[in-house]
Amino acid sequence: MNTELRIRGMVCGRCIQAVEGELKALGLVPTDVQLGVATVSSINTKQLHELSKRLETLGFSLLVDRKAELIQLVKDLIQETLQRYDLGDNKVRYSDLLEEKAGVDYDTLSSLFSGYEGITIEKYTIEKRLDKVKEWLVYSDLTLSEIAYRTGFSSLQHLSNQFKQLTGLSPSHFKMIKAERDEIRHRIAEHMNS
Repeated sequence: MNTELRIRGMVCGRCIQAVEGELKALGLVPTDVQLGVATVSSINTKQLHELSKRLETLGFSLLVDRKAELIQLVKDLIQETLQRYDLGDNKVRYSDLLEEKAGVDYDTLSSLFSGYEGITIEKYTIEKRLDKVKEWLVYSDLTLSEIAYRTGFSSLQHLSNQFKQLTGLSPSHFKMIKAERDEIRHRIAEHMNS
């Protein structure tokens, strides 16, 4: 999903080039840069803050929508938690974590998130956990039970139900993709060695 950034102080073509240069220097992918607005394919909270500092040194200012910033913070925190923690060992209460990091009560965050994204924080979190499940099913040798544990599902049955409900497929379907991929790799390796 593209993110639109409003920038004050852009008045000419050189301003557009300067802003585009800063976006690229931060590793962002600008899809459109015009006077007063830049659109990027994605941006996280850390990049947003760094961009704001860089733009200020050039005489521009990033007009930050506090609500949009909170939405991005929620997404970044959920993603970071999934990357960093083995959820089986660390029972994460996203509501407490989000309140602490955002400095806003969870009910307000939840309402804001649902309004902007059209999905609850809980459903978004489950989708991201299931994305991690898919990744591990295809690219790891972990069993489905291990994956359920590591992604914080209470049981294999709970994971299977959530997976089927969201994707319409069973987790074993994704395991088959891994088996097929491994078989193709094996055949290619045999062919290359013969």
